[in-house]
Amino acid sequence: MVCNDGPTMGISRYLGRLLGLLFNDATHCKKFHKTYNVRHDMEFYQKSGHLLPTILFTSFNINDLCLDFSHQQVMDALEHFLNSYNSSDHSIQGMTNSTILQLVRLVLDEQYVIYNYKLYRQTAGSASGSSLTIPLVYIYLFYWQQNLLEDLINKNELFFRYRDEAFITWNRSEDELCTLLAMANSQFSQPTWNVIHIGSTIHFRDILIINNSELLRTSVYHEETFERIMLLSSFRDILQPAIKQDTWKWLRAFFLKAIRYCSDQDTFNEE
Repeated sequence: MVCNDGPTMGISRYLGRLLGLLFNDATHCKKFHKTYNVRHDMEFYQKSGHLLPTILFTSFNINDLCLDFSHQQVMDALEHFLNSYNSSDHSIQGMTNSTILQLVRLVLDEQYVIYNYKLYRQTAGSASGSSLTIPLVYIYLFYWQQNLLEDLINKNELFFRYRDEAFITWNRSEDELCTLLAMANSQFSQPTWNVIHIGSTIHFRDILIINNSELLRTSVYHEETFERIMLLSSFRDILQPAIKQDTWKWLRAFFLKAIRYCSDQDTFNEE
C-alpha cells in the first residue's frame, strides 16, 4: 500500500504540473487526455512525410517503477534535468533549481500511510495517485543516463504520454531499439522500461495504429477477451445492467468512438 493523501499533496500537485510541463518542453513530448488526439498527431506526422515504411511504433509503461524507485537516484536525475534545462542563476516561476529540489525532497521524505493501525513511512517510490510521481519517473528514466535521451528521442519523431503509458515512433531497426533499452535497463538498480509492444502494428490504449508501407490506418482496438465474449453471448447479454437501461446512450458513445478513431470510410464500415 502506498500513501496518496497527506499534508504535502498541495505542493505535490503544483510540482507535478510544473515538472510535467518542463519535461514535455525539454523532450518534445506531448501529453494527451483523449486517445483520439493520437490519431490527429499521427495524421499530421504522415502528412509531414515522416511516416516511412521502416517506422516502428513502441509502447511502454512505468507503473511498476512508480512504486519502488530510489529517492536518491530520482533526486540526482532531477538535479541533472533542472541544470540542463535551466541555468542556476535563473528562476522557474519564481523558484531556483535549489528550491524546487528541496520541495521535491520534502514531498518524498514526508510520505506516510496508516495500515493495520500502524504508521509507516514510504522510503521508496511515491504515491501512485500523486500528480508528482509520473513526471518524476519520466525525468528519472530519461535523465539518469543523458545519452539515452539523445539516442531514443528524435525531434522529427513522436513521443506521447498518457499517465503511466508512453508511445514513441522509431526510425531504426528493432534490434537497435531492443539493444538500447537493454543497455538502459542495465544502468538502473531495478527493471525500468516495461516495453509492451514494438512493431508496425500496435495498440496504444484503445486505438489500433498500423503503418502499412507509409499508409497510416487507425481504428478501435478490441481486447481479445471481449471478442470471445461477443462470440458466446448476445449483444444484450454482454451489456452491464446499468448500460441495458440506456442502450441508445451506449450505442451513441460507441459510434462516436468509431468516428473519432477510424482513419477512413472502409475502416469505419468494418467497425
